[in-house]
Amino acid sequence: MHTVFSTKYRLPTIHPSIENRLHEYLSFRLRQMGCHVYTIGGTLDHVHIVHGLPRTVTIAKVLEDIKSQSSRWMAKQGYPDFWWQNGYGTHPVDYRRVARIIHYVERQKEHHYGSLDNYRMTAKLTFEDEMLEFLRDFDLDYHPDYLFPTEPNPDNDG
Repeated sequence: MHTVFSTKYRLPTIHPSIENRLHEYLSFRLRQMGCHVYTIGGTLDHVHIVHGLPRTVTIAKVLEDIKSQSSRWMAKQGYPDFWWQNGYGTHPVDYRRVARIIHYVERQKEHHYGSLDNYRMTAKLTFEDEMLEFLRDFDLDYHPDYLFPTEPNPDNDG
């Protein structure tokens, strides 16, 4: 499986100083649920995970667990304002393409920022653009009003 999800409102809250440990924690939680983890990568505002899925657990249950538990873990690490966005994108990976997808996920920073030298600057490819590209590539229907929730505006009553 190739699973992707973002931070709440796609805010850049995955600080580089905690990123590797967060990925390790996500991997730990996935393994606890019986999932084989091939790789985890991402940027300041989202993660990609290439993983297996046991026959006895639904993808919804797996994602509910790793997102909620990792948010709690991040709070304990001193990041109390860290949250994952509701929802996720996931699709099966053909075994003949696993190496290609792993390569893609492991190079997320270069993919989004052009090079590691530009990391933490403005992304040349946003999470939103990347997800829309996936949806088009896999010919998946979606409703744009529900795809990328935005942060509520406290100045706006509606």
